[in-house]
Amino acid sequence: MNIDFHQDNSLSSDDIKILVSANKLSPKVMDLLEQLNKLNEEFTDSQMLPVSTNDRIVMVAFDDIVGIEVYGNQLTIYALNATYETNGKLKDVFHKLSPYHFIQISRSAIINLDHLKSMETAFSGSMTAFLTNGLKLNVSRKYLPGLKRSLKL
Repeated sequence: MNIDFHQDNSLSSDDIKILVSANKLSPKVMDLLEQLNKLNEEFTDSQMLPVSTNDRIVMVAFDDIVGIEVYGNQLTIYALNATYETNGKLKDVFHKLSPYHFIQISRSAIINLDHLKSMETAFSGSMTAFLTNGLKLNVSRKYLPGLKRSLKL
């Protein structure tokens, strides 16, 4: 596969035009087109997470979310400048966030890879993730291989 960039001054600064060229419409090409369509939908969807808290709904930008923890049915969303408490399931929030730079690190936590500063070995093979706002979350052994793959380790 060859990947090339061509500057097109006729496009606006927000527009991206993708052309896929191949000898024939093969299953690989169809898979690539499907992935590009999914990616396009993700970019056109709002990149904000609506959070219902204290009788109001707050729109939190995905980029501002550092991590999310759940205890029972209580979700805690750690953002750069605030912490939000709401009710819900971690898997429902993760489903909304997963196409971006979010990864589940335990049964009860998700982090934004863009806010991961470092990791240290903890007890019995698990690790501790240190995030940009001073937040520390445990990475369980079960989820560690997926995190390492995401970090290309």
